[in-house]
Amino acid sequence: MSTSSTSTSSVEVFDDRLFFPESPRWHDGALWVSDIQHRTVFRYDPDGRRVPVAAFAADQSGIGFDAAGRLFAVSMPDCRLLTVAEDGIHQVADLTPLNPVLCNDLAVASDGTAYVTQIGFDMWGGGQFQLSRVIRVRPDGTAEEIGPPMAAPNGVVLSTDEQTLYVSESGGGKIQALSTAADPADPGKVFAELAPAVGSALPVSTPDGICLDSAGGIWAADPTGHRVVRIDAAGTLTDQIDLGDDQPLAVALGGDEGRTLFICVVKDSNPHSPRVNPTGRILTTRVPVPGL
Repeated sequence: MSTSSTSTSSVEVFDDRLFFPESPRWHDGALWVSDIQHRTVFRYDPDGRRVPVAAFAADQSGIGFDAAGRLFAVSMPDCRLLTVAEDGIHQVADLTPLNPVLCNDLAVASDGTAYVTQIGFDMWGGGQFQLSRVIRVRPDGTAEEIGPPMAAPNGVVLSTDEQTLYVSESGGGKIQALSTAADPADPGKVFAELAPAVGSALPVSTPDGICLDSAGGIWAADPTGHRVVRIDAAGTLTDQIDLGDDQPLAVALGGDEGRTLFICVVKDSNPHSPRVNPTGRILTTRVPVPGL
């Protein structure tokens, strides 16, 4: 199967006023984005107006919603799962007993069960590499690790029936598919292996944030490859969008027809790099297959 490639000429700027945009989500007819270094979650109204929804005490990354529309967020450095309510921000679970460093992305099931990825070591602070697992947090706040140990599990998305959790393994160049069944030891399976981008200095690709489309395909950001790619339900690469010197962190499908691909990009994918001015951006492009 041939791969469709799109250049930056077909990509437009949606917002260029962000520091480190991550975890875009299309919810309730609007785009929601977590700006890690701004420590704020923003919502974009249909007219493009950006509205701050919640401000956090520490860098926050992954966000998600349950069926009732509750906003969940991951506080990265202190490894807490939080919810945002009208009366403030509340803790659902302290995850430090399972992971003392750098929780990351998030997927939330309709019943409020949350799936949190953990880098497993201080990637940017010189910590010693180690494998880590996904953390499942029940609605009552109890937490456990599930699935196999992975090399920097990162972006996550649930299948439409919520029976499968797709996880991008940034250190292994793979997207894993884990069962959300009760057995935490279920090893899952490899959904796709992603070869490095042409010219990449790394031996593996680094899939980051992911989203699912209505045909069962997955769009994945690949920051070191300076591209976003689509992998179909059979695990085959079908589309690639090259982004020049931008490093994409995460993607989401949304818009009126569900065919707008939102791409969060930065120039430097180290979230601890100092940023005096906002250089992070959200880009958009149109794709053939709509989101969910």
